[in-house]
Amino acid sequence: MKRITGHITEKNKKWYAVINLYDTDGKRHEKWKSLNLEVTKGNKREAQHRLNELLTQYNTEDLYKSELMTHADRERNRIANMPINQYLQEWLEQHKANISASTYKGYKLMIESRMIPFFKKYGNIKVKELTGDEINEYYCAIRNDGLKGTTAQRHHALLHLAFKSAVKRRIILCNPVEQSDRPKSKQYIGSYYNSEELKNLLDKTENDPLHIVIYLTAFYGLRRSEVIGLKWSAIDFTSKTISIKHKVVQDKNTVQGMDVMKTKSSYRTLPLIPQVEAKLLEEKSKQEEMKKVMRRAYNKKYEEYICVDALGELIRPNYVTGHFKVLLKENNMRIIRFHDLRHSCASLLLAQGVPMKMIQDWLGHSDMGTTANIYSHIDSESKKASANAIEKALSVKQES
Repeated sequence: MKRITGHITEKNKKWYAVINLYDTDGKRHEKWKSLNLEVTKGNKREAQHRLNELLTQYNTEDLYKSELMTHADRERNRIANMPINQYLQEWLEQHKANISASTYKGYKLMIESRMIPFFKKYGNIKVKELTGDEINEYYCAIRNDGLKGTTAQRHHALLHLAFKSAVKRRIILCNPVEQSDRPKSKQYIGSYYNSEELKNLLDKTENDPLHIVIYLTAFYGLRRSEVIGLKWSAIDFTSKTISIKHKVVQDKNTVQGMDVMKTKSSYRTLPLIPQVEAKLLEEKSKQEEMKKVMRRAYNKKYEEYICVDALGELIRPNYVTGHFKVLLKENNMRIIRFHDLRHSCASLLLAQGVPMKMIQDWLGHSDMGTTANIYSHIDSESKKASANAIEKALSVKQES
């Protein structure tokens, strides 16, 4: 590094220091700094003295670098020295436009309820100081609080995304999350109904407001948000198709419909099963009749949606979860979650020998690995066929 030099000069009856700075390419840049000294007789020596003090400071590396920093450099330096909790909050607000409202709320909850309290214990450790060791300790802390593997992996994904952004912006050289041990997921084996139990459920809920919701979910393995979000416009009675392209989510008492699905694969068009078509036409007829009977009392705000109650009110997602449990208890049926109807649909498809790839498309999973991981435990005809095949291949013929 070249030694920094300079000289004094007069301007507007004041003494100034002119400092010669050099960038990384060796190009010289002059920097003028006021010496806070009037040009009067006998004070030139004082001006030179102040210049020498400045040159001593400039010949220290940190000050030299700071003077040559661009605005982008200063911004990167600011963030690198920012406490982790502050960085995560700032990053989330910048990232907000790239994610759905529900994802944003989930990230915000994780950051505020778990991450900020934890990292504050480290005395507000800075972004540039974070290592995989501190992150591993965070994972240990949330495991001790009872968070399961899949939930812990969501925390891992959030942190990885946040610090991946820091690497991309050249704030830090490498992602500290990649130096940590990714929490292991504990495979959830969901309960599911067999065909007889599903038929029994459909029969016993025939007169319940939730019947159409259960019916569609049983046949198509829809997510709760997808079935509530089904509109009449998604049903093509001419082409005999049903399109999954809209969802309804609930945040406390607020219900919101949106065309943004969970993943790209969630958008799917499936064949309209004749039995389902008949049920939908029956439901449509009931709704038209209720409009006539209830007149002004009927809510027409949600008439484009399929899953509404007798007064035209949209069936809320939280109501589905709560009322489904009540239904099962009242009918003395084995207790499963509403989401387990999706598992039930998949298990029946597997039992009929439907390939995993086709089940992935039917359920709208983003990749076949997800489908395989969830349903690999289910005994199916395909597994029996494999058993028969290996037995045949390795069987020893008996001598007569």
